[in-house]
Amino acid sequence: MGDDSPRSNSTARASSRDGFRHLSGSPAGDERGTRDGTPERVNTEKAIKRKAHRKSRFGCRNCKTRRIKCDEGKPQCTSCKKRRLQCDYVGVFEQYHGIASGDKRASGDDLNISDIELTYHWMTSTCQSLSVWKSGATFWETDMTQLGLVHHYILHLIFAFTAFHLAYSRPERREEYVALADRHYDVALSSVTSELANITLENCHAVCMSVQLICCICWARGPQKGEYLAFGESGRSEWLIMFRGIRTTRMIMNTEYLRVKVPERSLPEYKDAPEFEKTIADLRDWIGHVSSSDAIRISNLQAVDLLVECFRGRYGGIDTELLLVFAFLYKSSEDFLTRLQQYDPIPLIVYAYFTIMLADMERLWYIKGWTAHVMSGIYEKLPIEYRVMIRWPMAKIGWIPPIEEKSSFLRILTHP
Repeated sequence: MGDDSPRSNSTARASSRDGFRHLSGSPAGDERGTRDGTPERVNTEKAIKRKAHRKSRFGCRNCKTRRIKCDEGKPQCTSCKKRRLQCDYVGVFEQYHGIASGDKRASGDDLNISDIELTYHWMTSTCQSLSVWKSGATFWETDMTQLGLVHHYILHLIFAFTAFHLAYSRPERREEYVALADRHYDVALSSVTSELANITLENCHAVCMSVQLICCICWARGPQKGEYLAFGESGRSEWLIMFRGIRTTRMIMNTEYLRVKVPERSLPEYKDAPEFEKTIADLRDWIGHVSSSDAIRISNLQAVDLLVECFRGRYGGIDTELLLVFAFLYKSSEDFLTRLQQYDPIPLIVYAYFTIMLADMERLWYIKGWTAHVMSGIYEKLPIEYRVMIRWPMAKIGWIPPIEEKSSFLRILTHP
């Protein structure tokens, strides 16, 4: 019988299958036939096909963040390659095949394009967006970048903030940039948390600046449901805890608060300065009469006085940087902030006045949308009978209550 006989072909197939079993680790056994007497090749092919489409808990971090299926392609999955993201598998593939670090930079295809893009955008655009004056970008462009080269978690936070800026500037690629921002933020946060537990004179400055960047990143994400900066849906505000961490760091190290370097020229005077003086003075008189105890009255009035100080600094042409309006939340007493997070009406009313300064900051891209969001949270938590007390700040920021609330609010306005 010739070599191309059915028997020879069957023998060859059996030998080939035994070889496959050897490579895959499957035990070699006697070939079983089917009902028509042919070898059981179809079942083997089906098993191989099912194995190729098995469910997997693996996948790169970018695909997991976006909650899409990862094809686990090597050295880079299809999704990351399409979106020009740095895939987890690149490093693993190179390590497995023994690619030297010097060889990695030899090919243009191995460049981390996403980090290069973030670096370029940070140096040419994002660093300038952190300050209201162009000269104020000098600190962020030089000092912060140099600090990031020493403390890499600063660099990751810079990249995260820059990625959110790109997401804001290029909405058609927002999903891609948000995933990139989350990746750098997660890497940085673990390091910052470790540094906060071991603050020294050497890392104090870097820790303080990292907390500032984290606060800016929280703003850059945009308004989040249940998060109103000074309080949250469950009372506690994660942003406020991080923001007050700057104050805690200063107290621990007994050093001067590290503020952003800003240009010398002051902001222009606010034309309605006399208006806020009179309105807040009326608010102060009212609070002095309705506070339930002497201790609470003192705490409330101290908050109002601090609010006046911030208004004068911002709108009287004294302060040199818009971000300094957050001195109100930085300097407020723990008692006042605790009652604010417990939805005490008077702290909520005082906080509503703060939104006027917050609205002025919306010229910065990463603050946009927060003023109306914060006011909506205040309005929701404030009892109906107290809402008349926030008419002025609502009018100043141009916020209108939800349509289902208008009728009840109008009744309050006409019968205060």
